[in-house]
Amino acid sequence: MLRGKKRLFLGFIYLMAAVQFVWCYMSLSESWISTPLYENGLAKMPYQGRMLMMFPLRWAHSDMLFHLLADPLHLSHYWFSRHNAPEVLVQAVINVLCVLLAGYLTTKLYVVSSRTGLLRDLVFPVFLVACTATYIMHTAQNLRFVYDLPSLAFFSVAMCLIYFRKHWGYFVALFIVATVNRETTLFLLPLFMLDRAVEDGRLNWRLLFRPSTLAVFVPLGFAWIGWEAFVHHLYAHNPTEMYPRLWWNEKSLLLVYAWPQLLSTCGFLLPFMFLLRRKIRDPQLVAWMWIVPVWGVFMFVFGILVETRVFGELIPYVVCTSSLILEDLVIAKVQRMKRYGYQVHEEGISVRRAA
Repeated sequence: MLRGKKRLFLGFIYLMAAVQFVWCYMSLSESWISTPLYENGLAKMPYQGRMLMMFPLRWAHSDMLFHLLADPLHLSHYWFSRHNAPEVLVQAVINVLCVLLAGYLTTKLYVVSSRTGLLRDLVFPVFLVACTATYIMHTAQNLRFVYDLPSLAFFSVAMCLIYFRKHWGYFVALFIVATVNRETTLFLLPLFMLDRAVEDGRLNWRLLFRPSTLAVFVPLGFAWIGWEAFVHHLYAHNPTEMYPRLWWNEKSLLLVYAWPQLLSTCGFLLPFMFLLRRKIRDPQLVAWMWIVPVWGVFMFVFGILVETRVFGELIPYVVCTSSLILEDLVIAKVQRMKRYGYQVHEEGISVRRAA
C-alpha cells in the first residue's frame, strides 16, 4: 500500500478522475428535468417530489460568485459546449463532492471488511468505472437527474452507519434528509433490519423483528409514508409520469440488443458478485445481498431497467463485495503458487520456480 507523498499524489489523481467523471456525466447525458420548472415546483411528478436539490439550485441564482464563474466559461466552447448557468456549476460542485464521498466510503467499507486490504488503492478507480457504466455508458435513455449522485452519496453514508452500527440517531437524521432527496431511502429500512439480524457470524431470521430494530424501523416507515403523502398533496396539480413500467421492462428483457446495457448496471459486476458470492466472508455484507433482488423487483415494476441509474445507489455495496471476492481469488492464487514451489515475496510474486 502507498504512503506519504505517493498517497497524496494518488489522492490528487482520484480528485481529477472524479472531476472528469462529473464533467462527462453532465456533458454527455441529457437532463430529463427542466431546471427552471424544478426550481419553481412545476416539474412532473415524481421528480418534483424529490425536492432537496431545489434549494441549492435556487441559491445559485442569488450567489454572485457562481455568476462570476459561469460567465467566462461561455468563452471556451471547445471545453464547455453546453450552457453553463450558475445552477449548472452548483450541480457540478455538489456532484464532485458526492462522488468523492461515496468513493471514499466505499473504500473504507472494503478496508474494514477485508482480511488484508490488498486492493485498497484500486477500489476508488473500480468505483468510478462502475459509476461510468451505470450513469453514462448508454446507447438509449442516457438521462441524468439532479438528485442521482446526491442519492448515491447518502446511501454510501447510510451503509457505513449501518455496517459500523453507529447510534441509531445518526441513521434517523440521515434517513430523513435523504428521503427529501429521493424516496429510494425506503430500501435502507430492510437493509437496517437485515444488518441488525446478524449475530455470531450469521444472519438469524428470527432476530429480524426484534423490538430494538422495530423501534427504529416502524417510526421511520411512517415518516417515509407521511413525507410521500405530503409531497403528493403539495404537487397534486403537477403533470405526472407515475405509472407502472412493467410493459416497458418486459419489452427490454426480450430485446437481445438491450441486454448489454442492462448488464452494465454497477459496471457489469452484479453477475460476478452473485456467481462468486460464497467467497464473501463478511456476514453483514452477505446478509445485505438480500436487498438486491428486492430492489430489482421494485424497479421492474416502477422503474425503467435500461436506465441503469435506478440501481446506482447499490454501487458502493457491489464494488465493495466484488473487491472482496477478487481479493480472495488473488490470495488463493498466491497460496497455490506457494504450494507448488513459486517464490512469493512481500512486495510481489516471482514467477520463477524455487530451486
